[in-house]
Amino acid sequence: MAETRITQIVYVVCFLCLLSDIITGSTLTAEQNLQTTLLTGYKSNLRPGMNRSIPLDVNISFHIFSIKEFQESTGKFSVNGAFVLEWNDERLAWDPNSYDNLTMTNFPQTQIWIPNLVNINPFGDISGLGSDLISLEVYSTGYCKWVPYQSLSVICDADVTKYPFDTQYCTMNFFMWSYKKNSVKITITSPTVGFSLYTKHGLWDIVNSLTYTNPTVHGYDEVIVALWLERRTAFYISSLIIPMFSISMLMGLVFLLPPESGERVGFITTVLLSYIVFLTIIQDKLPESSEPGLSIIGYILMICVIWGTLTTALVIISLCIHNAPNDQSLPGFIRKCLSCKRRKATVENIKVVKPCDTKTESLVDEEEDVTWADVGKAFDRICMILCILQGILTVIIYFGLVL
Repeated sequence: MAETRITQIVYVVCFLCLLSDIITGSTLTAEQNLQTTLLTGYKSNLRPGMNRSIPLDVNISFHIFSIKEFQESTGKFSVNGAFVLEWNDERLAWDPNSYDNLTMTNFPQTQIWIPNLVNINPFGDISGLGSDLISLEVYSTGYCKWVPYQSLSVICDADVTKYPFDTQYCTMNFFMWSYKKNSVKITITSPTVGFSLYTKHGLWDIVNSLTYTNPTVHGYDEVIVALWLERRTAFYISSLIIPMFSISMLMGLVFLLPPESGERVGFITTVLLSYIVFLTIIQDKLPESSEPGLSIIGYILMICVIWGTLTTALVIISLCIHNAPNDQSLPGFIRKCLSCKRRKATVENIKVVKPCDTKTESLVDEEEDVTWADVGKAFDRICMILCILQGILTVIIYFGLVL
């Protein structure tokens, strides 16, 4: 009796397995029959819509996956992303009950009508969306969903005026080619770009985005995907800004060296050569664009090089003053300026004042001996103050303009 029960169970299991194979084969056959029926007499070059006076509604949104590159010098901006396009095609509707309750099937994009969205500001050749590897989802109601993954390269004119604290504005512009807005009505389902699958870029942050349509004078609806990019500045601050201003501040310290040491010319020449070598090293990091204007940091670098050259000339002049022979007479205005300064310093140091016994007695000898060494010290002090002020003002002006 037990053996009979086991035999019956085995028969039932075998029957169910056979029935499962039959059902699977029937479903596959049903989908094949469905696609054959739907494509019979179907014209993929004709847009959907039984009433041709009513425009077809196409819903569009854009999702970005990553930023490939942004070359400021050439204006090439590349991203990876995907559009989501949705519309209804009554010719592709069916009754699920007639096809084993099948509610969805897939078609290659070459077999049915798709919106021919074309990028009109490409960096390379003009091309449409999608490829033969991408298929569409078609539902029994006639609802069609197409998600073409795309690597897009567009032209984006960079404004590097505030480099490396710059923000760039780039757009990707598309036309529904051959279909004006009285034939195809475009609706943006999301006013911003989708970031659910976005991978952050090492040099750029996307701080804002916008997706919208712009009607043109020719009757087409232009689809615009706009992105605002902000450069990540940590790398540039540590490798460009800080070294640049540090080398610049060293120039003023040359006047602290004793003139008799003979190291002034060597020091300032070394600093100037270091600055030039630094410029050569960072040349690849500096933007090459000249429109709409050169970067402010380019002007700052030019000013620093010119100031370094001028400082070298001032060092040579200072050494000439220090080494001038004492028997060479000083210009009158220089002698007068230094004498006045000494008188002022001497008077400030007097703590007790007593009446003079004679009219000829004075606090300070007006014929004080002023040497070329005194002139050199005063000149060094003035030059050092000017160099420090130049460095501080350069930093303040630069960050005041870029921030």
